[in-house]
Amino acid sequence: MKNVPISFVLACLGQSSAFGQCAPAPDSPYFFRNLSEQRAEAKIADDAAVFENLLSDTFLGRSADGKPLSKRDFIAGELAMKPPKTGRRFYAIRHYTLIEHRKGYTVASYLLTEGMTGPGETHLVESQMREVYEVIDGQWRLASLEMAPVAGGESPGQGR
Repeated sequence: MKNVPISFVLACLGQSSAFGQCAPAPDSPYFFRNLSEQRAEAKIADDAAVFENLLSDTFLGRSADGKPLSKRDFIAGELAMKPPKTGRRFYAIRHYTLIEHRKGYTVASYLLTEGMTGPGETHLVESQMREVYEVIDGQWRLASLEMAPVAGGESPGQGR
């Protein structure tokens, strides 16, 4: 290799890192969507620590059937469903919207599709989600969450 000026190498490295993926800016819609996605991925990975860190100590949830859920009950419910040994779980978040966003307080809404594939079938559950985030001790925390079923939101499929 010929002698290449170090400034040229550094310029190339600087340009390539500029195209790398960055975390969403705090307080942007992408930041809050990313928090929702982290929670969905933690559910699949059976990672209670993500929930413990994200949910506020005073978290209050409401299940799809309207039942109130404490932080502990919510986490237990999220981690209760295990896929079959030959299946896999997946999720999709659509129509993510910030309904209200002001300093230290955000309300978001989206459609969550969760699924599980097993031997020869796929099960889907769709829920309309409403989340309230608040800044607590300098960190965004999920303060409350409401789930509402979507009409026709559960559908077993054959061989998808």
